Amino acid sequence: MDPNLEQPSRSKSPPKPPRKRKRIVISCTECHRRKQKCDRESPCSNCVARNKDNLCQYENESARKQQLLEDSVSTAAVNGGAFSVIKPNAADSVAQVTGFGYNKSNATNNTTLGIFKKLQDRDAQTADQFSRPQTTMPDLSGLREKYKSLIRQLPSKEYIEKLLPTYFREVNCSYSPLDEGFFRDLLAEWNGLSFATLNRGPQELSGDMQFFPALLFQCLALALQFQPLEYDPTLDSLKYAAGMSFDDLASDYSESSVAILSLLGKRHTTLVAVQAGFLRTSYLKNVGMVTESWHSLSQTIRDAQEIGLHKDSLLHSRHPDAKPADVLENLWIEQFRRRMWLIISVWDIHMAIILGRPTTIDPRDGKPPLPIDAPFPRNRREEAPSPRTEADVPTPLTMLLWNTEVTAPLWDIFILEKEDPHQNNFAEVEKMHRLINQISRHYPPFFRTENPDLTFDALPECYWIPRARPVFQNNAAFTIMALHRPYIFTNSSSRTAALKAGLDVLRAQRTLFNLLNSTHYKWFVLVLNTFDAIILIAAIYILHPCENRSDLEEALQHFEWAKERFQMMSSRNSMARTALGVVKAISLRLNKALNIGQGPVTIKTASSTASPTSEIASSTTPNQTYPPLSTHPSTSSVSSTPTQTPYTLPTISNLTSPPTSIPASWEQYPTSFDCSSMPVLQPMHDLVYKDLGSGMETSSYDVVGTWDAGSIGPAGTEGMAAQPWMFEGDFGSDSFWGVMNSYNP
Repeated sequence: MDPNLEQPSRSKSPPKPPRKRKRIVISCTECHRRKQKCDRESPCSNCVARNKDNLCQYENESARKQQLLEDSVSTAAVNGGAFSVIKPNAADSVAQVTGFGYNKSNATNNTTLGIFKKLQDRDAQTADQFSRPQTTMPDLSGLREKYKSLIRQLPSKEYIEKLLPTYFREVNCSYSPLDEGFFRDLLAEWNGLSFATLNRGPQELSGDMQFFPALLFQCLALALQFQPLEYDPTLDSLKYAAGMSFDDLASDYSESSVAILSLLGKRHTTLVAVQAGFLRTSYLKNVGMVTESWHSLSQTIRDAQEIGLHKDSLLHSRHPDAKPADVLENLWIEQFRRRMWLIISVWDIHMAIILGRPTTIDPRDGKPPLPIDAPFPRNRREEAPSPRTEADVPTPLTMLLWNTEVTAPLWDIFILEKEDPHQNNFAEVEKMHRLINQISRHYPPFFRTENPDLTFDALPECYWIPRARPVFQNNAAFTIMALHRPYIFTNSSSRTAALKAGLDVLRAQRTLFNLLNSTHYKWFVLVLNTFDAIILIAAIYILHPCENRSDLEEALQHFEWAKERFQMMSSRNSMARTALGVVKAISLRLNKALNIGQGPVTIKTASSTASPTSEIASSTTPNQTYPPLSTHPSTSSVSSTPTQTPYTLPTISNLTSPPTSIPASWEQYPTSFDCSSMPVLQPMHDLVYKDLGSGMETSSYDVVGTWDAGSIGPAGTEGMAAQPWMFEGDFGSDSFWGVMNSYNP
């Protein structure tokens, strides 16, 4: 065929595209450009030699690392890795064997040559086995030894039995996070573990037993915190160093608990681990580490959600072959789970309101059913949970459930603060105020502060009920105070309601303090609400001195009582010591604003000489209906009472200056001053997060002549250090503390 005839047909076919490189480039860009072999390091040796370290980059970093890993694995497989064995060549082996007079053809298992070859092959197989990565059988020796070293720090059974009664009597009754019967069963099971079982490590234990030492450590730490001054001297044997205190030992125990929780991880969390986390939160709060306590609570909530405490686990079907005793036991465990979730939910919203921080729990997710208010069973495997009757003795769980009802509006208050940052929805505030009053009227008679039912007070197991009454009064008043706190700078009705609620808090706190002793001075409850109430009342009277004058006398007296309590607790409570300096400084400014002379206020009232029990009945209670609120906000500090004359305290005339009018600077603010522009007052948040303080923590300004309230003025001539009444901290000039530092009455 003529080749010229084929030419047209060949020209019609399109040219084939050039072949593309399909292999992944694992060299660095510089070596690839210069066509050099790259060792795939970062930087590679070629770039280092050329001083081009900054240009050594890889287009596909993951491919480079994968190639390095494959190379290292193949090298280890060939060489035997760390257990490599030198393999002689076959020819050399044959030459050595025949040199001894053996014939290779007779190298069977029954000859010397056969045995030699078998040993040689076995050594090679052993080296290959060691060179392979061990993925199926991880080495747990480190976990086992660390776990054993931690549980060795537990004291002996003798000391554990001496400390646990203190925990269950002084600590557990407040929120009832542990059921003593269930805890004692776990303790008996732990004490029954043999040394051989513990020596095999935590992986040989059940989930609850793995975490139980962490829970036990936290119980012992809290028990050491609440040891009385006249404690059992045999407990001194637990101290392992000279000059060591129970606080130091409690810190060691609590940290050991945290170490166990961290060591075991989160994959197999149980209810016991959640309980240990909550007790750690309580411990941190008692030692004044409020920020760390808030973080600990958040982690505990996450652990609780990990095991489904936020859900109704009864929806899951039970095992059909379960024994009746096991079913009853599981019903009680379900009650313990609900109780634990309820406790951490209450703590979550309360700390969010106090500290001005977000909640970890989302209220939109719903919540599981509340636990049943059931009496303590004699045997959980024989009795099912059933509601308590009126004839049954109330338990700390009863108090927890009613406290939950009282503090439930805090969730609505928290949401309202987010939805109404400019404080315009006052109608919703009035509605919520009426709801809180309605809840307070339905207390059981034995929890009321006015004409309480004392039937159960004499029972040994109800020793906690007298303390519960002021706690209820405090919680109801705090809820109202938190509701109106954002509106005190703009609404006169909110100022009145917040002030009366603050006084209720101070009454309840004084009553509770009188029922306690020095053993409880570390309890955070004695500081948090008292400090918030004092600062709120002081702010109202400093910025609006002509309002609510009928309550001024009692407010000044409660200020003095609160300072006395903080002073008594300051040696054992670091939070009280810091708060004391701020309270002293704010008291000086309050006295200056009210034109009260220097010195302590001594007011004889009906409640000042009454016993704690009678004071509960005579004081204002949360069962009262607060005055009706006005929906018309006040735009001026004194515009609501323009014709009111200056007030003179007749009962403290020996401590006041001659009757004079209130300074004009406090009757009318400068035109540039706007109270509504100040952020919401959150005293505890500022104390914890903004290092709020003053130079008066250790001063005794109450002694007449030590400090002169008339000399208080803005920082200037003498400087901050020379003026102990100045507030210190990381706060802005537009905050309440900044205004107090720069404004001179």
